[in-house]
Amino acid sequence: MKVERGPRRILHLACILGIFGSAMPPVHAPLLGADNPPQSKLEKAGPQPTLATEREQAVLQMVHDHLPEIKVLLDQLREKEPKQYGIAISNLAKSSRRLQTAKKRGEEAFELEVHVVQAQSAINLLVAKLKIRDNKKDRAALREATKRLELAQIARASFEVEQIRSRLDKLNEQLETAEKRLDEKQSNLDDNIQKGFQTYLRKSGRKE
Repeated sequence: MKVERGPRRILHLACILGIFGSAMPPVHAPLLGADNPPQSKLEKAGPQPTLATEREQAVLQMVHDHLPEIKVLLDQLREKEPKQYGIAISNLAKSSRRLQTAKKRGEEAFELEVHVVQAQSAINLLVAKLKIRDNKKDRAALREATKRLELAQIARASFEVEQIRSRLDKLNEQLETAEKRLDEKQSNLDDNIQKGFQTYLRKSGRKE
């Protein structure tokens, strides 16, 4: 999918995509009463990996693997609008976390989530393009992308229902076993009391 070029259109397109939120204010370190506060051991040791860089790496990997259509946009934002690039990474991280969570549930759950993310990304891009310029081709593509999203969400929901049913089947088996054990204990209450009493009495070294 071709991305409109030019600094203004890049920013305009990015804002419409819905992958950005409100910019967070910059965080300032406390002055601590000195122009150059003492460095910690970690600071003296040099740059350390941060959650922000790990998040960015996860997002860029997701884009590379599953959302190549927005790679050009992100590259242009990183070069021309670094602040908006940071906000984009922050919002795309939500999809990245969803994929990471789905992957822990298994390959099928992961693939279903990938299809949802891809369809939603296609819709966002097409909505942005139509906002800039209306044409029949993009309208048709938007309808098709909307259909893909709905079908992907149905497939994901169907999978979740099957997963819940599977867990319910196991729970019902456990419930049946527990109920059977309870019935046996209740039916044999008097016998069990007598057997238990005799056992504990023998342990004490006494006889009836």
